Amino acid sequence: MIGRFLQFLNLGIVSLILISVLMVAGLYVWLSKDLPQLPKSLEHINLSLPTEIYSADGERIKVLGERHPVNFEDISPDFFKAIIAVEDSRFYKHSGIDHRGLIRALLTNLRAKRIAQGGSTITQQLSKNLFFSFERNWIRKVKELLIAFQLEVTFSKEQILEAYSNQIYFGSGAYGVEEAAQTYFKRRAREITLLQAAMLAGLPNSPNNANPFVHYERAMKRTEYVLKRMVAENLISNSEKEDALSSVIDLVHPEVESNPNLYFVNEVLAKLENDYGKEFVHFGGLKIFTTLDTRYQQFALRGARNHLEALKEKIKKPSGPGKLQVALVAIENKSGAVKALLGGRNYSHSQFNRAVSNNRLPGSSFKPFVYLTAMDSLGLSPASVVVDEPVTIEIPGSEPWEPKNFDEEYAGNIVLKKALLKSINVISVKLMQQVGPEKVIRTARKFGIKSPLGKNLSLALGTSGVSPLEIASAYSVIANLGIYNEPYLIQHIEDFQGNRLYEHFYQGVQQFAPDTLYPLLDMMQGVVDRGTGRIVRRMGFKHPAAGKTGTTNDFKDAWFNGFTKDISTSVWVGFDDNDSMRTRSGRGLTGASAAAPIWVYFMQKALAGKTRVKFPVPDNIKFATVDVETGRLPGEFSLEKIQVAVKEDVDLSPLPIEDEELENSAGRVQELESIEAFSKP
Repeated sequence: MIGRFLQFLNLGIVSLILISVLMVAGLYVWLSKDLPQLPKSLEHINLSLPTEIYSADGERIKVLGERHPVNFEDISPDFFKAIIAVEDSRFYKHSGIDHRGLIRALLTNLRAKRIAQGGSTITQQLSKNLFFSFERNWIRKVKELLIAFQLEVTFSKEQILEAYSNQIYFGSGAYGVEEAAQTYFKRRAREITLLQAAMLAGLPNSPNNANPFVHYERAMKRTEYVLKRMVAENLISNSEKEDALSSVIDLVHPEVESNPNLYFVNEVLAKLENDYGKEFVHFGGLKIFTTLDTRYQQFALRGARNHLEALKEKIKKPSGPGKLQVALVAIENKSGAVKALLGGRNYSHSQFNRAVSNNRLPGSSFKPFVYLTAMDSLGLSPASVVVDEPVTIEIPGSEPWEPKNFDEEYAGNIVLKKALLKSINVISVKLMQQVGPEKVIRTARKFGIKSPLGKNLSLALGTSGVSPLEIASAYSVIANLGIYNEPYLIQHIEDFQGNRLYEHFYQGVQQFAPDTLYPLLDMMQGVVDRGTGRIVRRMGFKHPAAGKTGTTNDFKDAWFNGFTKDISTSVWVGFDDNDSMRTRSGRGLTGASAAAPIWVYFMQKALAGKTRVKFPVPDNIKFATVDVETGRLPGEFSLEKIQVAVKEDVDLSPLPIEDEELENSAGRVQELESIEAFSKP
């Protein structure tokens, strides 16, 4: 009985083994069909095509993954010891797979229910560079193992180690150990010391977090860990480790390119790495075609630097150490293509991208969204009369708020268009109070503003941070008479064989009716022609244009955001530490004085030689000249007139003479009462 059972058990075990072998064989046959062909030499892996980034005008603006391979004997033996100790201690003992490491990683992944740890050997890490898809899944891991086996059978350990050392990323744009040694120590790979070798070996695992240029202390701790691993693996002695730690690392000062295009490039890379993963972007041999116009980028840089240098002579020395900074974004209205993106005055001094950061307040640049919401919700038009007067707003649980106008003067009865031309704070707050912050925020979202916006009345004065990229995009919706195009930086992407992997197709969304937006557009044309942005005309800019200035409390931010039919451009100027911008005489710098001249220079250059194109007028719009105080057609007592664009159903008929006299008289009485009230102690 027992014998028969053992016989049956043995038969079951044999059957199980046969089934397992057949399954593995079947799996191999199935997967091997998709495995890439091994090259005759591993140099073909080392010299895989780099990823290239191109501008819209055909200039190659960045190369990623460009390597300078060296032979095995031209690499310091200390580096090989260090990289083996920290990356694959059983490198010379396994045949492509470290079973101990694999089991350890498998248990970790099962606990995490995802691929949290690779357990990859140096051979496996090299094998994945034969793939042009870097997704982290089980199928790819199995293929990686099969390729690792083939590599170990085909090539020597020294060839594998040489190839690996020539292709890994060390941070700071350095690919391969030769370039890394030059980048960090200004030495050849064969000349580096033990301490330097340990530092380099510690970088591939986390090239950004352990980068000595950025995180020196963290990098040194990682270096010490590598040295301890070398001692543990009997690759160096303890005394050699101590001697190395007492030596000088001799790290060079980092060299940062002074290239204004890199603000744009870094934003492109951030998006692609988020969508596809860093490995695919850097090692995929891609060709990335962007929307950047390098001529526009140079215009932006030149205009910014020229004006900031001129302001330097006038401005009061700030309390902080920083220089006056700038951001500029230009967008093609018809498509949403970002044609210029300048994130600061000098990339080599600061890589912080102010063009996409939403940490600065827009001030009065936000008012057009408030006005449009009020006109749409309350049935107002540019000819509607509002009252500019001192107001006190009760805020539960806080002190009453008394918003002030920039010049602390009040105009009394005034039409809405003139209020925007003068950028009157009180009117914007009153409109916000009537429609509520929630409605204004909903409007802003339809313009493409995604930054957090505070649900409070002060939002009327632009007290929530937005980015120049957002403002330029939002203003392009006004230029497009309601059509929103998502701003984009990448036109298309090709793989190493020229196959198109991605292409941007733009299809605008009609967020607002043209006759709803045109009255606002006309009001913003007035800002440029005779309002707070009239410096644009004084500086000789002739193209039909519209825009809005923005200046925040204590002159901490200065904006000018404007557009023509074709281009929307946003310019911000300020100090990174929020210091006030004041001249030596104590006068504050505004959007008109600090930002608008940069806008004018850029737009003059960008539109040089191009036809001056007017904004199209929707069918349901009429133009009329009205009295600034009554909003009606001028009468005998009209003191100031203004042209407005309104929908055809808006009644602009003049008031009867007696009503006009009464209204003007009431306005004068109200003005006298206000003066009397302010004169009382």
